[in-house]
Amino acid sequence: MIQPRKFTAVLALLALAGLIVTLERGSYGVNPGLVVATRVLLVPLGATIIGLILEKAWARWLALAAAVVVLPWAIFLTFGLPAGLPLLQQTIGLVAALVLVATLTGRAMFERYDGRASTDWSGARMGLVRWTIILNVAFAVGLFIFVALFNDGFEWHVAIPAILLVGLLVGVPLLARQKTVGLLLVALSCLLFVPAAVFFVRQESSWAGGASIFGIGFLPGIVAGWACLFVFGKPLWQALRS
Repeated sequence: MIQPRKFTAVLALLALAGLIVTLERGSYGVNPGLVVATRVLLVPLGATIIGLILEKAWARWLALAAAVVVLPWAIFLTFGLPAGLPLLQQTIGLVAALVLVATLTGRAMFERYDGRASTDWSGARMGLVRWTIILNVAFAVGLFIFVALFNDGFEWHVAIPAILLVGLLVGVPLLARQKTVGLLLVALSCLLFVPAAVFFVRQESSWAGGASIFGIGFLPGIVAGWACLFVFGKPLWQALRS
């Protein structure tokens, strides 16, 4: 059953790529910054499709991160808008995200992808690390899109999410290599995000619903980063002291 699940997941990723390509021709007015940002994301999305076909663990993580990014917005735009508005694009996004979760999770897919990795990902604590990576990749993508949506130019407080984004872009790959510094960078970014986000959203968000979805989309990554630091904090501290 692995091959049909893999093929279905690839189709779901291709559907998301199709939504990106046709975004500015959709039914709603689209921010030009969002169009540019999502076009940039076609590059890692294409790499994810290739990696998924080659059965690479990192590709499964990136595909699940894509689902995490899409789900909150797809759910809101499918069920939270007034009746009578077009629903085709957001429904495709919702179905694609749910398909990715359904096809790429589970023990069989873990053994086929993560089980073949050069590092050992077995055990409950490594499961927490894997999901911290997945959720914080989604966190980083969300930050990238949020920065791209600015309407007021590059004012000084744009540096707040930009610095956090850099911390995640450096920390997540290192954490994927099971490096201690990667855990520290990801955890630090998650810890700093809460006060930074409160300030930043007050400065930039003119739509309360957008701020809420912003928070919902990033919360899993933040909680996972905190949990990872809590679980590994004591042995990490002992290692640093020695």
